[in-house]
Amino acid sequence: MHVAWASTQQNCATANQVPFEQLMYSQEVRENFLMFINFKCLLGVGLLLSLVIPVFSFQPSGGVLVLDGEDDYAVLRLAEHGYIFPKDTDAFTAEVWFYSKAEPKVSEAHIILTQQVTFGLKSKGKCRAGKDQVCCYGTALLDGEVRGIIGVDVSIEKDQWNYVAIIYKDSTFHLVYNDQIFHVRRFGRMNVVAADLHAPEQFKDFFVGGYAKDRIIVGDGQLFFRKTHFHGEIDAIRFSNIARYDLIEPFEPPHRFFPDAHTLALWDFNEEEGTTRFEDASGNGKTLIGMNGAAVIGGTGVNLNGDPEDGLEVRPDNSLTIIWGQIKAESF
Repeated sequence: MHVAWASTQQNCATANQVPFEQLMYSQEVRENFLMFINFKCLLGVGLLLSLVIPVFSFQPSGGVLVLDGEDDYAVLRLAEHGYIFPKDTDAFTAEVWFYSKAEPKVSEAHIILTQQVTFGLKSKGKCRAGKDQVCCYGTALLDGEVRGIIGVDVSIEKDQWNYVAIIYKDSTFHLVYNDQIFHVRRFGRMNVVAADLHAPEQFKDFFVGGYAKDRIIVGDGQLFFRKTHFHGEIDAIRFSNIARYDLIEPFEPPHRFFPDAHTLALWDFNEEEGTTRFEDASGNGKTLIGMNGAAVIGGTGVNLNGDPEDGLEVRPDNSLTIIWGQIKAESF
């Protein structure tokens, strides 16, 4: 970055130092020439910035759910709330912002959230992730003429906030991870979300961060993998009964989730610091309960999911151009 800037600045200075005697043109031509050169320099700076500024940057708007990776988790009891997605749901979006602080060991999977839809982390060898990446997976349990699980493993960046979403419509599964999209072809015989789980009762609740106890998956007397606890932070989770967003790459993740008529559940974890009950901002009453120390840090207790026109200016979908314009306006 410093070399590129130095090179750009040097080229600009050279252009502006052309001796007067060497420009055999009128004053107007000379001014237009210099203006053109300066414009090229500014354009070069802009192009360099576009190469080094990330596609998106993210910071939590308020509190986050902190999970220690040992034994803490949050739970929404099936007996009280039922499944997140009702029967015959044929289009949906499940999305989360998270920050991982540890990688799973071989034969382990860290659970970010799980029920009819699951997000988690695997050891990097499972999807050939690079040294600065981790392996993230997303799955959905689907039903129809046949029943099955669709899942995708993708590499995501370490040491940063990551966005992942499953978007399902027209019997097609899409896994969005940060600014990229993985499409899985249509499965016409599986066209709705499964209305129930064929699993032991203790694993049917909706869990965030892990089960009450590790779940061991075995086959033919051998350990396949162990589902363990996620170590990191979660900023927000939202479930919707529609397929949100235009699936165009590069994808622009929404930096804030807002409730609307299609929101089934929304947790922004902006309760007061130390809170272990996490309210559902959708208004549907699906309160998550933190267990074994799962709690909010950095929360203010202020609702950040209200109508932006009510006085809280939150602009989750700003493009890079708008953000850069704001930086310039505030800095000069």
